[in-house]
Amino acid sequence: MTKKEIVSWETCNCGSCSGANCLGTIIAALWCIAAIVACFYACKATTVAKKIYDLNILPAGWETNVEKMNDLYRSPAYIEYVTQQTDDNIKSFNEYYNQEESDSTNTDNSDSVTNEEEDNSSNSNSPEDIKNIVEGMLASSPIRGDANARFTIIEYTELHCPYCQMHAQNWTINAVIDQFPGEVNSVSRHFIIHGEDALKLAATMECVAELNPSVYYQVFEKAFEAYPVELANLINISTELGTDASALQTCVDEWRYTQAVNDMMNQAYEVFWVNGTPGNVIIDRETGNYKVISGAYPVDEFVNAINELKNS
Repeated sequence: MTKKEIVSWETCNCGSCSGANCLGTIIAALWCIAAIVACFYACKATTVAKKIYDLNILPAGWETNVEKMNDLYRSPAYIEYVTQQTDDNIKSFNEYYNQEESDSTNTDNSDSVTNEEEDNSSNSNSPEDIKNIVEGMLASSPIRGDANARFTIIEYTELHCPYCQMHAQNWTINAVIDQFPGEVNSVSRHFIIHGEDALKLAATMECVAELNPSVYYQVFEKAFEAYPVELANLINISTELGTDASALQTCVDEWRYTQAVNDMMNQAYEVFWVNGTPGNVIIDRETGNYKVISGAYPVDEFVNAINELKNS
């Protein structure tokens, strides 16, 4: 065999080898494409499966749903979202009415979901309606102060609200009652901002109101001293003050007063435009006129409001 023939054979052999490599590359590419397609359909299947799972969350049972909602309300992302929404609403409100942002009462001393409207002029309830509403509250709720007092302070509060805790620790309502002996009384109502845990605490307080109303405000005070109070601790406080433990636990387990708490919230908004905590409504029972103080304000604000109602 000559050198030329050897070169020619090697060239031919190399050409044959390159063809095989090309075929292998094509086959590998086809396998890769097939893998990508399979992955795509697998991902789509996962997405569909997740959607089916999401659709099955609702019928999963109320206990599961409550846990999910509770986790949502306590999550940092949700709290940040609600805070931002609140700030945006306050800013929009103030811009619309050409007010400075510092005029808003919810930015530094109250918990709220939206800005509160304090102008009573657009309220459709007549003074007689207001008087009837207050009389109904006084007849069905534990009262601080003289039951026959001319002025009633409705304190909308929540045991997980830090501003309510500050309001309670400052003994604001008690101090106002002391400054007007025989003229001012107060009832507490619930307004829930912080989700299912706070709702259950409020419902528990209504169980105390049913079973042992004489210690209702003592329980409130001790609960705020233990802030942030949990349900088991609230039950212990109540029983230590003489509430029947078995009856209280039954009432709590039945969620007996959950709807009543929701009704209080609806009435607060629909009648007095209260939309946050602490929300304080001072009512003249003789005239049906009232003033709203939104937030944990000092005693002087309440004194001035009462004197204004006296002179109106």
